Parts: sequence; C-alpha cells; structure tokens
Amino acid sequence: MQRSVHTAWIRFAVSTLLLSGISVQTAAAEGGASGMAFLKLGISARGVAMADAMAASVSGASATYYNPAGLIPGGEVSEIAEISLMHKEWIQNTRTEFLGAAVGLGTDNAIGFSLNTTTVSDIEIRTRPGESQGTFNTRNLAIGVSYAHRFTEDVRAGVSARFLYEQILVDEASGIGGDIGLMYDTPVEGLTAGLAIANIGAMSALRTESSRLPLLARAGVAYPLSLSAAEADILLSADILHLFREELTLGAVGAEVTFARLVAVRAGYQAGSEGRGLSLGGGVQYGLLTFDYAFSRLAGELGNGHTLALGIRF
Repeated sequence: MQRSVHTAWIRFAVSTLLLSGISVQTAAAEGGASGMAFLKLGISARGVAMADAMAASVSGASATYYNPAGLIPGGEVSEIAEISLMHKEWIQNTRTEFLGAAVGLGTDNAIGFSLNTTTVSDIEIRTRPGESQGTFNTRNLAIGVSYAHRFTEDVRAGVSARFLYEQILVDEASGIGGDIGLMYDTPVEGLTAGLAIANIGAMSALRTESSRLPLLARAGVAYPLSLSAAEADILLSADILHLFREELTLGAVGAEVTFARLVAVRAGYQAGSEGRGLSLGGGVQYGLLTFDYAFSRLAGELGNGHTLALGIRF
C-alpha cells in the first residue's frame, strides 16, 4: 500500500511538471527571446561556483531560486531555519543583491522568502550621433514566497510565486512569475534527482511591448561521497538546463569537497553557453555563519564575475 501511494505521488508530481513544461514550450513558440535576464543569474556563491548545477543539490534559502522543493532537506528528516545574503558583480556594471530565508514548519513543510534586485548602471543615452546625452540605470526586482511539502519519505515538491518589476529610464512594468519543483531520493543510496520549471508568468507592457520571462527547465542529479580517512565529504552534481524561448540547452557539472565540515572547495563547468565556462569558489563555516565566494571566468572580453555570500543557519 505504501509503495502504491509513493508511486502515485511521483506520477502526479512528474505529470504536473511535464504539463507545465508543455505550456511553457507552447508559449515560447509564440515569440522570440526573453527579457528579464536577471532571473537566469545564480543567486548563491555556492551555486555559481558549481556552475549552477543545483536542481538536485540545493537546500535552504537558495532553493527559492533553483528548486523550491529543496526548502525541505533530504535524507534525515529535520527542520531548518536559514537566512542568506548575496552580492554579485557581473557583466558591464551589472550588480545583483539577494536576500532569502527558509523556515521549516515541522518536518514535512517549509516556507521561503526571497528578494532579488539587479541593476545595470551608467548606460549611455544616445538619441543622435556623437557624444552621449548622459547615463541612466536599469532596475529589476523580484519579491517571492515559496512553499514545499514532503509527500513521502523520498518525495518533496515545492512552488514559488514572485512579484516582478522592471524600470528602464522612465518606463516601468510589473508582472507575476512562478516556479514548480520536485526532488526525489532515488532507490540508489545517496542519489537525488531534481526537476524544476521556472519563470512561468507574464509582464505588463513596458511602454509598447511586454518583456517575456526567461522560461526554463532544470533537471539534474546529485550524489555524495565520503572520504573518512581525510575527513572529507564530496558532492557531485550535474544539470541540464533548457531555455525554451531561446531554444537553447546547456549542460552543467559541479563538485564540492568539504573538509571536516568547516572548509569547502568548489568547481563547476557550464557547457553550451557563449558567456560562461569554468567557475571556482570556496566557503568557510564558523559556528552558525557560512562565508562563500565564487569566481566566474566569462568568455571573450566580458571580464570576470565575483559572487560573495553570507549564510546564517539556526
């Protein structure tokens, strides 16, 4: 009986995600590439260092972005309470700030909150040939709430909803977006699979045309290893990311080695992207605090990306 209930929930969750993906793909066929690109940028230094291969390995506050099912930890049933703050320096004066929180409600439910703001500064105003007439900034904002539920010992699912806002010079627009995600602890001990559909929604018109959300799907696996002799824990992760509107599929692999549960070293690689490739990073845990850093080597003359994050887990 338990096995049939288990199987039914898996089929229900997977069917829901696949139907969401079909809706996304249908909407994508109606137009060109998306806007609101800040919704595609990773929001944790740990995630960025591992090439954002987080569909099956994310947990805590970062799950509000990568996969809301990760608000509930896998393995041993436990509650969590976490706050995460992040600052990212990206391409062409692009800066992102993220504030997230995750709170366990018993062992089978969790909620999350997120605030993501991204600005691009000093964009030149040009209405005629010659020198610019000044500069302006663009601003993007996402405020979200997430919820996750453990259906069985092995299956967790979650949803997120966000209020979205963008401003370019004097023009403004707002909208609503949402995510749905699933995590499954497979029969292979330690192996977790994750699947999420992100950025389902729409924006109001920005002057004459609406920005199209960067609808995407993530699917991945994560597998932990332990080296007891070296007091080290290893986490390996791999994701496939599909951007529906751009009709682009990316692959990402990441690895994390944690020594004595205090110091972590991370690396990742994203394949198929013209802008990203190798990323590196690390972190240190001190009591309730975790400090993380990620370095991204960007292609061509795009420069480098730097991500700093502070986590507080209670």
